[in-house]
Amino acid sequence: MRKLTKYINIVFLTLFIMSVVNLLFVHHYFLQTIGLEVGCFKSSVVDNLIASLLDVTVIFLVSWLITLRRVRASLAITFVITLIWSFVNAFYARFFHQYLNWSSMGQAGNLSDTSVINSMLAEFHAIDLFYLVMAIFFFWLFIRSRKNNITSKSLKTIVLAWLICAALGVFAHALYVFHPHYGVVYALEKTMFTPEKMDAMWPNWTVFHKGFFRKLVVDQLTRKKEIKLTKEQIEEIEKAYSDHSLRVTGRTAPDSIRNIIFILVESYLSVTSDLVVDGKEITPNMNKLKHDSTVYYNGHMRPNVSIGESADGQFIYMAGLLPLHSEITVSKAKRDTIIGLPEQMKKVSPDLKSYTLIPTNPTLWEQQPMTEAYGFESLYSMIDYQAEVDPENDGFLTDGMIFNYASSKDDTTPQPFFSLILTMSMHQPYESFEKHGFEVTNKNLPQRYKNYLNSCHYFDMQIGKYLEDLKAKGLYDKSLIIIVADHDARARYLDMEGKISDDIPIYIINGGFNPADAWQGGCNQLDVYTTIMDIMGIDSKWRGLGHTLLNKDYQNSVTTETQELSDLIIYSNYFGTKDNK
Repeated sequence: MRKLTKYINIVFLTLFIMSVVNLLFVHHYFLQTIGLEVGCFKSSVVDNLIASLLDVTVIFLVSWLITLRRVRASLAITFVITLIWSFVNAFYARFFHQYLNWSSMGQAGNLSDTSVINSMLAEFHAIDLFYLVMAIFFFWLFIRSRKNNITSKSLKTIVLAWLICAALGVFAHALYVFHPHYGVVYALEKTMFTPEKMDAMWPNWTVFHKGFFRKLVVDQLTRKKEIKLTKEQIEEIEKAYSDHSLRVTGRTAPDSIRNIIFILVESYLSVTSDLVVDGKEITPNMNKLKHDSTVYYNGHMRPNVSIGESADGQFIYMAGLLPLHSEITVSKAKRDTIIGLPEQMKKVSPDLKSYTLIPTNPTLWEQQPMTEAYGFESLYSMIDYQAEVDPENDGFLTDGMIFNYASSKDDTTPQPFFSLILTMSMHQPYESFEKHGFEVTNKNLPQRYKNYLNSCHYFDMQIGKYLEDLKAKGLYDKSLIIIVADHDARARYLDMEGKISDDIPIYIINGGFNPADAWQGGCNQLDVYTTIMDIMGIDSKWRGLGHTLLNKDYQNSVTTETQELSDLIIYSNYFGTKDNK
Protein backbone atom coordinates (compact mmCIF):
# COMPACT_ATOMS: atom_id res chain seq x y z
CA MET A 1 0.00 0.00 0.00
CA ARG A 2 2.88 2.37 0.80
CA LYS A 3 4.39 1.77 -2.63
CA LEU A 4 1.02 2.52 -4.20
CA THR A 5 0.54 5.74 -2.27
CA LYS A 6 4.02 6.78 -3.27
CA TYR A 7 2.85 7.19 -6.85
CA ILE A 8 -0.84 8.07 -6.45
CA ASN A 9 -3.00 9.88 -3.96
CA ILE A 10 -5.68 7.59 -2.56
CA VAL A 11 -7.86 10.50 -1.42
CA PHE A 12 -7.74 12.12 -4.85
CA LEU A 13 -8.50 8.81 -6.52
CA THR A 14 -11.48 8.20 -4.21
CA LEU A 15 -12.96 11.67 -4.75
CA PHE A 16 -12.37 11.39 -8.49
CA ILE A 17 -13.93 7.92 -8.72
CA MET A 18 -17.02 9.13 -6.82
CA SER A 19 -17.75 11.44 -9.75
CA VAL A 20 -17.36 8.50 -12.13
CA VAL A 21 -19.76 6.49 -9.95
CA ASN A 22 -22.35 9.27 -10.27
CA LEU A 23 -22.45 8.76 -14.03
CA LEU A 24 -22.21 4.98 -13.82
CA PHE A 25 -25.25 5.03 -11.55
CA VAL A 26 -27.49 6.75 -14.10
CA HIS A 27 -26.28 4.40 -16.85
CA HIS A 28 -27.02 1.40 -14.60
CA TYR A 29 -30.45 2.92 -13.91
CA PHE A 30 -31.12 2.94 -17.65
CA LEU A 31 -30.08 -0.68 -18.02
CA GLN A 32 -32.33 -1.80 -15.18
CA THR A 33 -35.47 0.30 -15.72
CA ILE A 34 -35.46 2.01 -19.13
CA GLY A 35 -33.45 -0.33 -21.31
CA LEU A 36 -31.44 0.23 -24.46
CA GLU A 37 -32.80 -0.07 -28.00
CA VAL A 38 -30.53 -3.03 -28.77
CA GLY A 39 -28.87 -5.62 -26.61
CA CYS A 40 -25.49 -5.15 -24.98
CA PHE A 41 -22.23 -6.42 -26.46
CA LYS A 42 -19.65 -8.18 -24.34
CA SER A 43 -17.78 -4.89 -24.23
CA SER A 44 -20.78 -2.72 -23.40
CA VAL A 45 -20.11 -2.31 -19.70
CA VAL A 46 -16.43 -1.56 -20.32
CA ASP A 47 -17.30 0.94 -23.05
CA ASN A 48 -19.63 2.64 -20.60
CA LEU A 49 -16.91 2.76 -17.95
CA ILE A 50 -14.48 4.36 -20.40
CA ALA A 51 -17.15 6.83 -21.54
CA SER A 52 -17.94 7.81 -17.95
CA LEU A 53 -14.23 8.21 -17.20
CA LEU A 54 -13.85 10.45 -20.25
CA ASP A 55 -16.82 12.61 -19.20
CA VAL A 56 -15.48 13.08 -15.68
CA THR A 57 -11.96 13.78 -16.94
CA VAL A 58 -13.18 16.49 -19.30
CA ILE A 59 -15.21 18.17 -16.53
CA PHE A 60 -12.27 17.92 -14.12
CA LEU A 61 -9.74 19.37 -16.57
CA VAL A 62 -12.02 22.28 -17.49
CA SER A 63 -12.60 22.97 -13.80
CA TRP A 64 -8.87 22.68 -13.17
CA LEU A 65 -8.19 25.39 -15.74
CA ILE A 66 -11.01 27.64 -14.56
CA THR A 67 -9.88 27.43 -10.93
CA LEU A 68 -6.25 28.11 -11.89
CA ARG A 69 -5.15 24.53 -11.20
CA ARG A 70 -6.74 24.22 -7.78
CA VAL A 71 -7.25 20.48 -7.59
CA ARG A 72 -9.47 20.41 -4.50
CA ALA A 73 -11.85 22.98 -5.94
CA SER A 74 -11.85 21.15 -9.28
CA LEU A 75 -12.79 17.89 -7.55
CA ALA A 76 -15.69 19.56 -5.77
CA ILE A 77 -16.98 21.19 -8.97
CA THR A 78 -16.67 17.92 -10.88
CA PHE A 79 -18.58 16.01 -8.23
CA VAL A 80 -21.41 18.55 -8.01
CA ILE A 81 -21.81 18.68 -11.80
CA THR A 82 -21.84 14.89 -12.22
CA LEU A 83 -24.20 14.39 -9.27
CA ILE A 84 -26.73 16.91 -10.60
CA TRP A 85 -26.38 15.67 -14.17
CA SER A 86 -26.91 12.07 -13.08
CA PHE A 87 -30.00 13.00 -11.07
CA VAL A 88 -31.70 15.07 -13.77
CA ASN A 89 -31.06 12.35 -16.36
CA ALA A 90 -32.54 9.63 -14.13
CA PHE A 91 -35.51 11.85 -13.35
CA TYR A 92 -36.06 12.88 -16.97
CA ALA A 93 -35.94 9.23 -18.01
CA ARG A 94 -38.87 8.37 -15.75
CA PHE A 95 -41.12 10.47 -17.95
CA PHE A 96 -39.49 10.35 -21.38
CA HIS A 97 -37.44 7.12 -21.26
CA GLN A 98 -34.33 8.73 -22.71
CA TYR A 99 -31.22 10.57 -21.68
CA LEU A 100 -31.30 14.36 -21.73
CA ASN A 101 -30.35 15.93 -25.05
CA TRP A 102 -30.03 19.43 -26.46
CA SER A 103 -33.62 19.57 -27.72
CA SER A 104 -35.08 18.51 -24.36
CA MET A 105 -32.96 21.12 -22.57
CA GLY A 106 -34.38 23.64 -25.01
CA GLN A 107 -37.82 22.81 -23.62
CA ALA A 108 -36.76 23.49 -20.01
CA GLY A 109 -39.29 26.32 -19.81
CA ASN A 110 -42.01 23.68 -19.60
CA LEU A 111 -40.82 22.87 -16.07
CA SER A 112 -42.48 26.05 -14.83
CA ASP A 113 -45.93 24.62 -15.45
CA THR A 114 -47.76 23.41 -12.35
CA SER A 115 -48.82 20.03 -13.74
CA VAL A 116 -45.27 19.23 -14.82
CA ILE A 117 -43.93 20.13 -11.37
CA ASN A 118 -46.59 18.04 -9.64
CA SER A 119 -45.84 15.11 -11.92
CA MET A 120 -42.16 15.33 -11.05
CA LEU A 121 -42.74 15.56 -7.30
CA ALA A 122 -44.95 12.47 -7.45
CA GLU A 123 -42.16 10.38 -8.95
CA PHE A 124 -39.51 10.49 -6.21
CA HIS A 125 -38.34 6.98 -5.30
CA ALA A 126 -36.25 5.41 -2.54
CA ILE A 127 -33.44 4.89 -5.04
CA ASP A 128 -33.01 8.66 -5.17
CA LEU A 129 -31.45 8.49 -1.71
CA PHE A 130 -28.29 7.41 -3.55
CA TYR A 131 -27.66 11.04 -4.43
CA LEU A 132 -28.08 12.24 -0.87
CA VAL A 133 -25.80 9.52 0.50
CA MET A 134 -23.14 10.25 -2.14
CA ALA A 135 -23.25 13.98 -1.42
CA ILE A 136 -22.88 13.47 2.32
CA PHE A 137 -20.01 10.99 1.95
CA PHE A 138 -18.16 13.13 -0.60
CA PHE A 139 -18.22 16.30 1.43
CA TRP A 140 -17.35 14.45 4.63
CA LEU A 141 -14.27 12.99 2.93
CA PHE A 142 -13.55 16.30 1.23
CA ILE A 143 -13.51 18.16 4.54
CA ARG A 144 -11.49 15.43 6.29
CA SER A 145 -8.83 15.72 3.57
CA ARG A 146 -8.48 19.50 3.65
CA LYS A 147 -4.92 19.24 4.97
CA ASN A 148 -3.99 16.61 2.42
CA ASN A 149 -1.73 17.90 -0.36
CA ILE A 150 -3.17 16.17 -3.39
CA THR A 151 -1.86 18.39 -6.16
CA SER A 152 1.52 16.78 -6.77
CA LYS A 153 0.20 13.30 -7.46
CA SER A 154 -3.07 14.17 -9.21
CA LEU A 155 -1.73 13.73 -12.74
CA LYS A 156 -0.22 10.33 -11.97
CA THR A 157 -3.50 9.26 -10.40
CA ILE A 158 -5.67 10.18 -13.36
CA VAL A 159 -3.19 8.59 -15.80
CA LEU A 160 -3.30 5.35 -13.78
CA ALA A 161 -7.11 5.35 -13.84
CA TRP A 162 -7.04 5.79 -17.61
CA LEU A 163 -4.50 2.99 -18.12
CA ILE A 164 -6.60 0.56 -16.10
CA CYS A 165 -9.75 1.36 -18.09
CA ALA A 166 -7.90 1.24 -21.41
CA ALA A 167 -6.57 -2.22 -20.54
CA LEU A 168 -10.08 -3.39 -19.68
CA GLY A 169 -11.38 -1.95 -22.97
CA VAL A 170 -8.76 -3.69 -25.07
CA PHE A 171 -9.43 -6.98 -23.29
CA ALA A 172 -13.22 -6.72 -23.70
CA HIS A 173 -13.04 -5.92 -27.40
CA ALA A 174 -10.45 -8.66 -27.93
CA LEU A 175 -13.13 -11.18 -26.95
CA TYR A 176 -14.77 -10.53 -30.34
CA VAL A 177 -11.97 -12.50 -31.97
CA PHE A 178 -13.98 -15.56 -30.94
CA HIS A 179 -17.33 -14.25 -32.19
CA PRO A 180 -18.68 -16.42 -35.08
CA HIS A 181 -19.96 -13.42 -37.08
CA TYR A 182 -18.42 -10.18 -35.80
CA GLY A 183 -14.77 -9.29 -35.33
CA VAL A 184 -12.88 -6.79 -33.21
CA VAL A 185 -13.14 -4.05 -35.83
CA TYR A 186 -16.95 -4.41 -35.96
CA ALA A 187 -17.21 -4.13 -32.19
CA LEU A 188 -15.04 -1.02 -32.07
CA GLU A 189 -16.91 0.68 -34.90
CA LYS A 190 -20.33 -0.03 -33.45
CA THR A 191 -19.62 0.83 -29.83
CA MET A 192 -16.91 3.47 -29.88
CA PHE A 193 -17.53 5.15 -33.24
CA THR A 194 -21.29 4.85 -33.69
CA PRO A 195 -22.44 6.03 -37.16
CA GLU A 196 -24.92 8.91 -37.29
CA LYS A 197 -27.65 6.63 -38.63
CA MET A 198 -27.37 4.36 -35.58
CA ASP A 199 -27.19 7.43 -33.37
CA ALA A 200 -30.57 8.63 -34.66
CA MET A 201 -32.21 5.22 -34.32
CA TRP A 202 -30.66 4.14 -31.00
CA PRO A 203 -30.13 7.27 -28.88
CA ASN A 204 -30.00 5.53 -25.48
CA TRP A 205 -27.64 2.87 -26.77
CA THR A 206 -25.26 5.40 -28.27
CA VAL A 207 -25.18 7.58 -25.14
CA PHE A 208 -24.48 4.47 -23.07
CA HIS A 209 -21.48 3.63 -25.24
CA LYS A 210 -20.22 7.06 -26.25
CA GLY A 211 -20.92 8.94 -23.04
CA PHE A 212 -22.32 12.42 -22.58
CA PHE A 213 -19.30 14.39 -23.80
CA ARG A 214 -19.03 12.70 -27.17
CA LYS A 215 -22.80 12.57 -27.65
CA LEU A 216 -23.77 16.06 -26.50
CA VAL A 217 -20.68 18.11 -27.30
CA VAL A 218 -18.72 16.43 -30.06
CA ASP A 219 -21.80 15.38 -32.04
CA GLN A 220 -23.30 18.84 -31.68
CA LEU A 221 -20.16 20.42 -33.10
CA THR A 222 -19.74 17.96 -35.98
CA ARG A 223 -23.33 17.23 -37.02
CA LYS A 224 -24.99 19.35 -39.66
CA LYS A 225 -28.11 21.21 -38.52
CA GLU A 226 -29.94 20.22 -41.71
CA ILE A 227 -28.85 17.34 -43.86
CA LYS A 228 -28.68 17.51 -47.65
CA LEU A 229 -30.27 14.47 -49.24
CA THR A 230 -28.50 12.49 -51.91
CA LYS A 231 -30.21 11.68 -55.18
CA GLU A 232 -30.63 8.08 -54.01
CA GLN A 233 -32.25 9.19 -50.74
CA ILE A 234 -34.70 11.46 -52.55
CA GLU A 235 -35.66 8.63 -54.88
CA GLU A 236 -36.10 6.29 -51.90
CA ILE A 237 -38.43 8.75 -50.13
CA GLU A 238 -40.50 9.43 -53.25
CA LYS A 239 -40.82 5.76 -54.05
CA ALA A 240 -42.05 4.98 -50.54
CA TYR A 241 -44.75 7.62 -50.20
CA SER A 242 -45.85 7.58 -53.85
CA ASP A 243 -46.98 3.96 -53.46
CA HIS A 244 -50.68 4.34 -52.62
CA SER A 245 -51.59 0.65 -52.79
CA LEU A 246 -52.02 0.48 -48.99
CA ARG A 247 -53.09 4.11 -48.63
CA VAL A 248 -56.16 4.51 -50.84
CA THR A 249 -59.37 2.47 -51.03
CA GLY A 250 -61.47 4.95 -52.98
CA ARG A 251 -64.12 5.21 -50.28
CA THR A 252 -65.15 8.73 -49.35
CA ALA A 253 -67.24 10.34 -46.64
CA PRO A 254 -70.82 11.39 -47.47
CA ASP A 255 -71.28 14.75 -49.19
CA SER A 256 -73.00 15.98 -46.03
CA ILE A 257 -69.69 15.92 -44.14
CA ARG A 258 -68.31 19.44 -44.11
CA ASN A 259 -66.22 19.60 -40.95
CA ILE A 260 -63.51 17.67 -39.15
CA ILE A 261 -63.50 17.62 -35.36
CA PHE A 262 -60.35 15.96 -34.09
CA ILE A 263 -60.35 15.24 -30.35
CA LEU A 264 -56.95 14.35 -28.92
CA VAL A 265 -57.40 12.78 -25.48
CA GLU A 266 -54.64 12.80 -22.88
CA SER A 267 -53.24 9.35 -21.91
CA TYR A 268 -56.32 7.39 -22.99
CA LEU A 269 -56.05 3.59 -22.68
CA SER A 270 -58.24 1.07 -24.51
CA VAL A 271 -58.46 -0.99 -21.33
CA THR A 272 -61.06 1.49 -20.02
CA SER A 273 -63.50 0.54 -22.77
CA ASP A 274 -66.39 -1.54 -21.38
CA LEU A 275 -64.59 -1.60 -18.02
CA VAL A 276 -66.97 -1.97 -15.08
CA VAL A 277 -65.74 -1.37 -11.53
CA ASP A 278 -67.92 -1.41 -8.43
CA GLY A 279 -70.84 -2.12 -10.75
CA LYS A 280 -70.32 1.16 -12.63
CA GLU A 281 -69.17 1.78 -16.20
CA ILE A 282 -65.99 3.84 -16.33
CA THR A 283 -66.73 5.30 -19.77
CA PRO A 284 -70.46 4.87 -20.52
CA ASN A 285 -70.59 7.47 -23.31
CA MET A 286 -67.53 6.11 -25.10
CA ASN A 287 -68.95 2.59 -24.69
CA LYS A 288 -72.07 3.65 -26.57
CA LEU A 289 -69.90 4.87 -29.42
CA LYS A 290 -67.87 1.67 -29.38
CA HIS A 291 -71.01 -0.44 -29.82
CA ASP A 292 -72.62 1.85 -32.41
CA SER A 293 -72.58 -0.13 -35.66
CA THR A 294 -71.93 3.04 -37.66
CA VAL A 295 -68.88 4.05 -35.61
CA TYR A 296 -65.46 2.61 -36.34
CA TYR A 297 -63.69 1.56 -33.14
CA ASN A 298 -60.29 -0.06 -32.86
CA GLY A 299 -58.78 -0.62 -29.43
CA HIS A 300 -55.52 -2.08 -30.70
CA MET A 301 -53.67 1.02 -31.79
CA ARG A 302 -49.99 1.08 -30.83
CA PRO A 303 -48.47 4.33 -29.55
CA ASN A 304 -45.69 5.56 -31.86
CA VAL A 305 -44.54 8.49 -29.73
CA SER A 306 -40.94 9.09 -28.72
CA ILE A 307 -39.45 11.46 -26.13
CA GLY A 308 -41.82 14.26 -27.11
CA GLU A 309 -44.80 12.33 -25.68
CA SER A 310 -47.93 14.50 -26.21
CA ALA A 311 -46.25 16.73 -28.79
CA ASP A 312 -45.18 13.62 -30.69
CA GLY A 313 -48.73 12.28 -30.74
CA GLN A 314 -50.01 15.54 -32.16
CA PHE A 315 -47.19 15.56 -34.73
CA ILE A 316 -47.92 12.00 -35.91
CA TYR A 317 -51.61 12.71 -36.42
CA MET A 318 -51.21 16.10 -38.06
CA ALA A 319 -48.10 15.45 -40.20
CA GLY A 320 -48.31 11.74 -41.09
CA LEU A 321 -44.71 11.16 -39.98
CA LEU A 322 -43.00 9.35 -37.14
CA PRO A 323 -41.24 11.49 -34.52
CA LEU A 324 -37.48 11.58 -34.13
CA HIS A 325 -35.92 9.18 -31.67
CA SER A 326 -32.84 11.15 -30.69
CA GLU A 327 -34.37 14.56 -29.99
CA ILE A 328 -37.69 16.27 -29.34
CA THR A 329 -39.29 16.47 -32.76
CA VAL A 330 -41.08 19.80 -32.45
CA SER A 331 -37.79 21.55 -31.62
CA LYS A 332 -36.69 20.74 -35.17
CA ALA A 333 -40.02 20.49 -37.00
CA LYS A 334 -41.20 23.97 -35.98
CA ARG A 335 -38.78 25.32 -38.60
CA ASP A 336 -39.79 22.81 -41.27
CA THR A 337 -42.41 22.90 -43.98
CA ILE A 338 -45.08 20.34 -43.05
CA ILE A 339 -48.02 19.15 -45.12
CA GLY A 340 -50.53 19.17 -42.29
CA LEU A 341 -54.09 17.88 -42.34
CA PRO A 342 -55.69 21.37 -42.40
CA GLU A 343 -53.70 22.18 -45.52
CA GLN A 344 -54.79 18.89 -47.10
CA MET A 345 -58.44 19.59 -46.26
CA LYS A 346 -58.28 22.90 -48.10
CA LYS A 347 -57.87 20.93 -51.33
CA VAL A 348 -61.53 19.89 -51.05
CA SER A 349 -62.73 22.91 -49.02
CA PRO A 350 -60.78 26.04 -50.07
CA ASP A 351 -62.74 28.24 -47.64
CA LEU A 352 -61.98 25.97 -44.66
CA LYS A 353 -61.51 27.67 -41.28
CA SER A 354 -59.31 25.92 -38.76
CA TYR A 355 -58.21 26.24 -35.15
CA THR A 356 -56.46 24.39 -32.36
CA LEU A 357 -57.78 24.54 -28.81
CA ILE A 358 -55.34 23.58 -26.06
CA PRO A 359 -55.66 23.47 -22.24
CA THR A 360 -52.14 24.82 -21.65
CA ASN A 361 -50.24 27.98 -22.47
CA PRO A 362 -49.15 28.39 -26.12
CA THR A 363 -45.45 28.01 -25.33
CA LEU A 364 -45.75 24.48 -23.97
CA TRP A 365 -44.19 22.01 -26.43
CA GLU A 366 -43.95 24.72 -29.11
CA GLN A 367 -47.73 24.81 -29.59
CA GLN A 368 -47.78 28.21 -31.26
CA PRO A 369 -45.21 27.56 -34.02
CA MET A 370 -46.44 24.00 -34.54
CA THR A 371 -50.04 25.16 -34.93
CA GLU A 372 -48.84 27.38 -37.76
CA ALA A 373 -46.66 24.60 -39.21
CA TYR A 374 -49.63 22.21 -39.39
CA GLY A 375 -51.64 24.85 -41.25
CA PHE A 376 -54.14 25.90 -38.58
CA GLU A 377 -55.26 29.50 -38.76
CA SER A 378 -55.86 30.09 -35.04
CA LEU A 379 -54.74 28.82 -31.64
CA TYR A 380 -56.83 29.19 -28.49
CA SER A 381 -55.16 28.44 -25.17
CA MET A 382 -55.68 28.84 -21.43
CA ILE A 383 -54.61 32.46 -21.86
CA ASP A 384 -57.46 33.14 -24.31
CA TYR A 385 -59.88 31.29 -22.03
CA GLN A 386 -58.83 33.53 -19.17
CA ALA A 387 -59.36 36.64 -21.29
CA GLU A 388 -62.67 35.57 -22.87
CA VAL A 389 -64.37 33.36 -20.28
CA ASP A 390 -62.92 33.31 -16.77
CA PRO A 391 -60.36 35.95 -15.67
CA GLU A 392 -60.02 34.14 -12.34
CA ASN A 393 -58.71 30.94 -13.91
CA ASP A 394 -54.93 30.74 -13.69
CA GLY A 395 -54.27 27.06 -14.36
CA PHE A 396 -54.61 24.46 -17.08
CA LEU A 397 -58.10 23.94 -18.43
CA THR A 398 -60.07 20.96 -17.20
CA ASP A 399 -61.90 18.81 -19.73
CA GLY A 400 -65.14 20.53 -18.75
CA MET A 401 -63.62 23.93 -19.54
CA ILE A 402 -62.09 22.67 -22.78
CA PHE A 403 -65.29 21.23 -24.21
CA ASN A 404 -67.38 24.25 -23.12
CA TYR A 405 -64.82 26.50 -24.80
CA ALA A 406 -64.87 24.31 -27.93
CA SER A 407 -68.65 24.58 -28.00
CA SER A 408 -68.46 28.38 -27.95
CA LYS A 409 -65.92 28.33 -30.79
CA ASP A 410 -68.20 26.04 -32.81
CA ASP A 411 -70.85 28.76 -32.55
CA THR A 412 -68.60 31.45 -34.01
CA THR A 413 -66.50 29.50 -36.54
CA PRO A 414 -68.02 29.42 -40.07
CA GLN A 415 -68.42 26.04 -41.73
CA PRO A 416 -66.57 24.18 -43.08
CA PHE A 417 -64.09 24.06 -40.22
CA PHE A 418 -61.35 21.85 -38.86
CA SER A 419 -60.93 21.89 -35.08
CA LEU A 420 -58.23 20.14 -33.07
CA ILE A 421 -59.22 19.83 -29.40
CA LEU A 422 -56.75 18.67 -26.74
CA THR A 423 -57.79 17.43 -23.30
CA MET A 424 -55.76 17.42 -20.10
CA SER A 425 -57.60 15.94 -17.11
CA MET A 426 -56.18 12.42 -17.55
CA HIS A 427 -52.59 13.68 -17.33
CA GLN A 428 -50.33 12.37 -14.60
CA PRO A 429 -49.66 12.58 -11.68
CA TYR A 430 -52.42 10.26 -10.58
CA GLU A 431 -52.37 11.32 -6.95
CA SER A 432 -55.77 13.02 -7.30
CA PHE A 433 -58.59 13.61 -9.79
CA GLU A 434 -61.21 16.17 -10.71
CA LYS A 435 -64.12 15.76 -8.30
CA HIS A 436 -67.36 15.18 -10.18
CA GLY A 437 -69.58 12.94 -8.04
CA PHE A 438 -68.09 9.64 -9.21
CA GLU A 439 -65.38 7.67 -7.45
CA VAL A 440 -63.98 4.15 -7.80
CA THR A 441 -63.54 2.66 -4.32
CA ASN A 442 -62.52 -0.93 -5.12
CA LYS A 443 -59.93 -1.90 -2.49
CA ASN A 444 -58.29 -4.44 -4.80
CA LEU A 445 -57.04 -1.75 -7.19
CA PRO A 446 -54.02 0.54 -6.63
CA GLN A 447 -55.00 4.06 -5.63
CA ARG A 448 -53.28 5.72 -8.58
CA TYR A 449 -55.08 3.43 -11.00
CA LYS A 450 -58.38 4.26 -9.32
CA ASN A 451 -57.61 7.96 -9.63
CA TYR A 452 -56.88 7.44 -13.33
CA LEU A 453 -60.20 5.64 -13.82
CA ASN A 454 -62.00 8.46 -12.01
CA SER A 455 -60.36 10.92 -14.41
CA CYS A 456 -61.43 8.75 -17.36
CA HIS A 457 -65.02 8.92 -16.14
CA TYR A 458 -64.76 12.70 -15.81
CA PHE A 459 -63.49 12.94 -19.40
CA ASP A 460 -66.28 10.62 -20.56
CA MET A 461 -68.89 12.80 -18.87
CA GLN A 462 -67.58 15.97 -20.50
CA ILE A 463 -67.20 14.58 -24.01
CA GLY A 464 -70.67 13.10 -23.72
CA LYS A 465 -72.05 16.58 -23.07
CA TYR A 466 -70.05 17.98 -25.99
CA LEU A 467 -71.30 15.37 -28.44
CA GLU A 468 -74.89 16.05 -27.36
CA ASP A 469 -74.24 19.75 -27.88
CA LEU A 470 -72.99 19.04 -31.42
CA LYS A 471 -76.20 17.12 -32.11
CA ALA A 472 -78.36 19.94 -30.77
CA LYS A 473 -76.59 22.42 -33.06
CA GLY A 474 -76.88 20.16 -36.12
CA LEU A 475 -73.10 19.81 -36.36
CA TYR A 476 -72.79 16.17 -35.34
CA ASP A 477 -74.05 14.68 -38.61
CA LYS A 478 -72.11 17.23 -40.67
CA SER A 479 -68.75 16.41 -39.12
CA LEU A 480 -66.16 13.69 -39.37
CA ILE A 481 -65.30 13.20 -35.69
CA ILE A 482 -62.04 11.51 -34.74
CA ILE A 483 -61.33 10.60 -31.12
CA VAL A 484 -57.84 9.29 -30.32
CA ALA A 485 -55.24 9.33 -27.54
CA ASP A 486 -52.06 11.37 -27.69
CA HIS A 487 -50.22 8.41 -26.13
CA ASP A 488 -50.80 5.71 -23.53
CA ALA A 489 -50.85 6.15 -19.75
CA ARG A 490 -47.70 4.45 -18.46
CA ALA A 491 -48.76 1.39 -16.51
CA ARG A 492 -45.85 2.00 -14.12
CA TYR A 493 -47.34 5.33 -13.09
CA LEU A 494 -50.63 3.55 -12.38
CA ASP A 495 -48.99 0.79 -10.30
CA MET A 496 -50.33 -1.64 -12.91
CA GLU A 497 -47.14 -2.61 -14.71
CA GLY A 498 -47.56 -5.98 -16.44
CA LYS A 499 -51.28 -6.01 -15.67
CA ILE A 500 -52.76 -3.80 -18.38
CA SER A 501 -52.07 -3.20 -22.08
CA ASP A 502 -50.65 0.07 -23.41
CA ASP A 503 -52.90 -0.07 -26.50
CA ILE A 504 -54.87 3.09 -27.22
CA PRO A 505 -58.23 3.48 -28.98
CA ILE A 506 -59.46 5.24 -32.10
CA TYR A 507 -63.09 6.20 -32.82
CA ILE A 508 -64.19 7.41 -36.25
CA ILE A 509 -67.72 8.87 -36.39
CA ASN A 510 -69.51 9.57 -39.69
CA GLY A 511 -66.75 8.04 -41.81
CA GLY A 512 -69.23 6.85 -44.43
CA PHE A 513 -67.94 3.26 -44.46
CA ASN A 514 -69.04 0.02 -42.86
CA PRO A 515 -66.78 -0.60 -39.83
CA ALA A 516 -67.18 -4.34 -40.37
CA ASP A 517 -65.37 -3.97 -43.70
CA ALA A 518 -62.41 -2.13 -42.15
CA TRP A 519 -59.33 -3.36 -40.30
CA GLN A 520 -59.96 -4.50 -36.73
CA GLY A 521 -56.50 -5.67 -35.65
CA GLY A 522 -53.31 -4.00 -34.45
CA CYS A 523 -52.52 -0.68 -36.07
CA ASN A 524 -50.51 2.49 -35.46
CA GLN A 525 -50.98 6.15 -34.69
CA LEU A 526 -49.20 6.78 -37.98
CA ASP A 527 -52.18 5.33 -39.86
CA VAL A 528 -54.67 7.97 -38.71
CA TYR A 529 -53.43 10.72 -41.06
CA THR A 530 -53.58 8.38 -44.04
CA THR A 531 -57.00 7.06 -43.05
CA ILE A 532 -58.51 10.55 -42.83
CA MET A 533 -57.07 11.35 -46.26
CA ASP A 534 -58.71 8.18 -47.58
CA ILE A 535 -62.07 8.91 -45.95
CA MET A 536 -62.19 12.48 -47.24
CA GLY A 537 -61.12 11.44 -50.73
CA ILE A 538 -58.34 14.02 -50.86
CA ASP A 539 -56.23 13.84 -54.01
CA SER A 540 -52.63 14.27 -52.91
CA LYS A 541 -49.30 12.68 -53.70
CA TRP A 542 -48.37 12.91 -50.01
CA ARG A 543 -50.70 10.81 -47.89
CA GLY A 544 -48.40 10.28 -44.93
CA LEU A 545 -46.30 7.19 -44.31
CA GLY A 546 -49.12 5.24 -42.66
CA HIS A 547 -51.61 2.80 -44.17
CA THR A 548 -55.36 3.26 -44.39
CA LEU A 549 -57.46 1.40 -41.82
CA LEU A 550 -60.27 1.13 -44.37
CA ASN A 551 -58.32 -1.67 -46.01
CA LYS A 552 -59.22 -5.03 -44.51
CA ASP A 553 -55.88 -6.34 -45.79
CA TYR A 554 -53.99 -3.75 -43.75
CA GLN A 555 -50.25 -4.28 -43.28
CA ASN A 556 -48.11 -2.88 -40.47
CA SER A 557 -46.85 0.58 -41.42
CA VAL A 558 -44.24 1.19 -38.70
CA THR A 559 -40.93 -0.40 -39.60
CA THR A 560 -37.27 0.50 -39.34
CA GLU A 561 -37.46 1.77 -42.91
CA THR A 562 -40.44 4.02 -42.07
CA GLN A 563 -38.53 5.51 -39.15
CA GLU A 564 -35.48 6.16 -41.30
CA LEU A 565 -37.58 7.83 -43.99
CA SER A 566 -39.32 10.04 -41.40
CA ASP A 567 -35.94 11.05 -39.98
CA LEU A 568 -34.66 11.97 -43.44
CA ILE A 569 -37.77 14.02 -44.24
CA ILE A 570 -37.59 15.95 -40.95
CA TYR A 571 -33.83 16.49 -40.81
CA SER A 572 -33.66 17.63 -44.44
CA ASN A 573 -36.83 19.79 -44.36
CA TYR A 574 -37.79 17.75 -47.40
CA PHE A 575 -41.07 19.52 -48.18
CA GLY A 576 -39.46 22.91 -47.76
CA THR A 577 -37.00 22.24 -50.56
CA LYS A 578 -39.13 20.32 -53.08
CA ASP A 579 -42.68 20.55 -54.33
CA ASN A 580 -43.97 17.15 -53.31
CA LYS A 581 -47.47 18.08 -52.28
